[in-house]
Amino acid sequence: MMTAHGDDIDRARVYGRSGALAALLVLFLDLLWRVVAAPTGVVSIPETVVGAVARLTPTAIFGWATETFGSLAQNTLFAVVLLSIIGVGAWAGRIAGLGTASGRFGAGSAGRLVPAGIMAGVLFLIIAAGVYPLAREGFFAAGSPNQGVLLAQAALFSAVWALAWAALATVPAVAASMMERADAKQITRRSALRGIAAAGLGVGVAALGWRLAKAPAAGDVAAQQQAAAEIAARARVDEPSFAAGGAVPADSAEIAALAPDAPETAEGDAPLAQWDPSPEAPFAELEAEGKLTPVITSVADFYRVSKNISDPVVDGETWQLTIGGMVATPLTFSYEDIVARATTQNISTLSCISNELNGDLAGTAEWTGLPLRELLMEAGVDLDAVDIVFRAADGYDDSIPLLQAMDLTTLLVTGMNGEPLPPDHGFPARLIVPPIYGMKNVKWVEQIEAVDHDYQGYWQTRGWSDPAPYQIWGRIDTPASGEQISAGPAIAAGVAAAGDRGIFRVEISLDEGATWADATLEPSINPDFTWVRWVFPFEATPAVAKLWMRATDGEGNVAPQERNPPLPDGATGWPERAVQVVEG
Repeated sequence: MMTAHGDDIDRARVYGRSGALAALLVLFLDLLWRVVAAPTGVVSIPETVVGAVARLTPTAIFGWATETFGSLAQNTLFAVVLLSIIGVGAWAGRIAGLGTASGRFGAGSAGRLVPAGIMAGVLFLIIAAGVYPLAREGFFAAGSPNQGVLLAQAALFSAVWALAWAALATVPAVAASMMERADAKQITRRSALRGIAAAGLGVGVAALGWRLAKAPAAGDVAAQQQAAAEIAARARVDEPSFAAGGAVPADSAEIAALAPDAPETAEGDAPLAQWDPSPEAPFAELEAEGKLTPVITSVADFYRVSKNISDPVVDGETWQLTIGGMVATPLTFSYEDIVARATTQNISTLSCISNELNGDLAGTAEWTGLPLRELLMEAGVDLDAVDIVFRAADGYDDSIPLLQAMDLTTLLVTGMNGEPLPPDHGFPARLIVPPIYGMKNVKWVEQIEAVDHDYQGYWQTRGWSDPAPYQIWGRIDTPASGEQISAGPAIAAGVAAAGDRGIFRVEISLDEGATWADATLEPSINPDFTWVRWVFPFEATPAVAKLWMRATDGEGNVAPQERNPPLPDGATGWPERAVQVVEG
């Protein structure tokens, strides 16, 4: 026997399901528009929600997730947001259903459209007055250059949901649900069609979401790695001598002095194991074995960190770079204009501020561009300006001080490792500033503006460093963490970097800091802008359980032992590797 309570449950179920199905429909349409027709820099509603949630996430957790899981963390959040929007649609459907069931708005379609319209208004306000400000688009998207498009998107998202819900939450649908309850074995034609529609829309949303979230194709990986090797070989033509602890050995005899029969240092440092006296040999051999970072990072292997689910794809034919603000003559350049002037090359290391010790969010490339100061001087930048602000095609922004912008090493680049910038690395143009972390090396630059105040960019408003100078950083490539190595002669190797200060010395301890010995350094391929590779032969014994590393930069600063997380100024501490030494 059917009861009034049971009827209420059926109505609520139908209203909720209708709301969820309507949400699936608007998600599908919004993502389809994003993939097919959205203007550059405008993202879908769920992507905007991801940006808002990311900004609400404690920065320590955000940094840890980025370093630990990379793009997987962001893509997982994207999937959760998609499911959550469907849940919100179901909730909104139930609320609208209360108005319909009350009869206060009349019967028939009008009785559904009015409460649906009210909920559409609520959803619009949630997006425009809640999500947009949290995503740094401003209240009602007032801070975005695409305000009109964003508001129209939010309005259509809400309105289409309301119309779809009103069309789905009909009296026959409620009646069909009651019939199913009366006869559990019966599945009505209407419910079957709903199920098919929900499955189809779910597959469509998943496919479009995957299309947005998937990593870009790496291209010809082998060719990119070969190009990187050729750049390294070319840069090594006038290579300086190898160094141990910052000293340049005069001949191979000094290299041989690093053998185990050499006397211990005055500090009691442990002697080094016997190895090939040719200084180049261990670096080349370890790299060939995949145990040491290549000098130049191929484009395919270069790290990628982005605030976006899907990075913008900018059309170079229509792209323009504008320079304005505190300048005598505002300027506009085409892509061809910038490429024609991009004749400066500089090999430098770039690292993400969320990179942990021993982390892999760092790479070295040959960048091709032009000094930013040339453009600023041509525009007649006001020397009383405080910051130069960069705004990107994806809505990202950041700034650097005028003095740093005028440094000859600060480049606006269009090329990477001999090829045009790939889309995910900032095509058509990006900023490269050797002394500071990657978050301030803005990609997809469209606008440059001189301002009279200290401008706080996208991540600075969340607590990350504003000046963001590189910390002394290092990594132990080999042995790997927890690796089993045989007792006897062994070798450790890795890289170290310190922005534009260079690396003067790398030391290794096999006894948790009681004693230290110098590693042998391979000279920087472009002093002092790139990382330095190091090798350290040692005698592996069962007593060796952990390797510690510390580096000294070119200004004589020794990396601090205190371990600090990346937030807010970049990770500090001494990298370490635990190993297992086995006999024979």
